[in-house]
Amino acid sequence: MFSKNKTHRFKLTKTIKIVLSLPKNSDVYMGLTILAIEKTLLDIGKPVYDKVIGMLDKSYHCYLTDCYEHPEYLSEVLKKLYGNSHNEIIESINKKLEEFSNKEPIERFLQVIHR
Repeated sequence: MFSKNKTHRFKLTKTIKIVLSLPKNSDVYMGLTILAIEKTLLDIGKPVYDKVIGMLDKSYHCYLTDCYEHPEYLSEVLKKLYGNSHNEIIESINKKLEEFSNKEPIERFLQVIHR
């Protein structure tokens, strides 16, 4: 019986560690959002990506990861750099996130960048 109990404790401890190491939904949503932004910008071209990153740093002292919490930064930078063409970039990001747009954090992000 002692060995069974020891095995049971090991399994429980292992399960707890696995559960604790799973990312939170908010981390997953942030990762998906940042990947969608990066992929969109890099699909257009590395110079576009570099320009947007540079302008985010210069104007807001931030990086792409900060745009998840402050989508208005990304929206403003895209408007300044690309005028009306920024809508095409935003639509591309939107398409990449469409499957997850029913999730509150991503829905909020998309609403703000569409303003």
